[in-house]
Amino acid sequence: MNFSQKLGLFILIVISVAYVYFSFFNQEGLHFPSINNNDNPPDISELEPIEEPAGIKEPKHEIKVIKIFVADSSGKVRSVNRNCDMAAEKSCFQYAIKELISAPTDWEKSKGFTSEIPSGTKILSVREGEGSVMIDLSSAFEGGGGTESLYIRLEQLIKTAKANTNLPVYLYINGQQADVVGGEGIMIKQPLNERSLDG
Repeated sequence: MNFSQKLGLFILIVISVAYVYFSFFNQEGLHFPSINNNDNPPDISELEPIEEPAGIKEPKHEIKVIKIFVADSSGKVRSVNRNCDMAAEKSCFQYAIKELISAPTDWEKSKGFTSEIPSGTKILSVREGEGSVMIDLSSAFEGGGGTESLYIRLEQLIKTAKANTNLPVYLYINGQQADVVGGEGIMIKQPLNERSLDG
């Protein structure tokens, strides 16, 4: 390496060192934020509120506890609770009748609860008017099990209906008002109440 090359390399090194010095170590070249201990934090009321993006808000669900009636291991009619989601169900009374027809749950079965309502029973309609309620069930509701079973299933239905509305409730079978139920000819008084099975 001749003298001129060495000189050029030396000048290049000097320029590089000067550039680094003035860029990073010179006070004017450094741009650190100033810290002022007298500065107060911004008032939270002045900050822009963070809004939840549209479309992801969870709907608020109002839950109503309803009662349905099942039979215990000794044949006595007992109440169990269900939660009716009022945002999802058209009517909590209709939900109660639907739950009654499908009861008991697996957990309730494990506790010894049963139902005398035949598994083939269908809800044909539940109509709620301003002055009364009508429950229309399929004829399967009347079938099988004998007189004692029929009394228990009627008691399950009556107690469930009265626990979930203050309106008079009428029972229909296949569209006809059920004043006599089953092959045994059990007479019931309508509207349904605690004295409907007194004969």
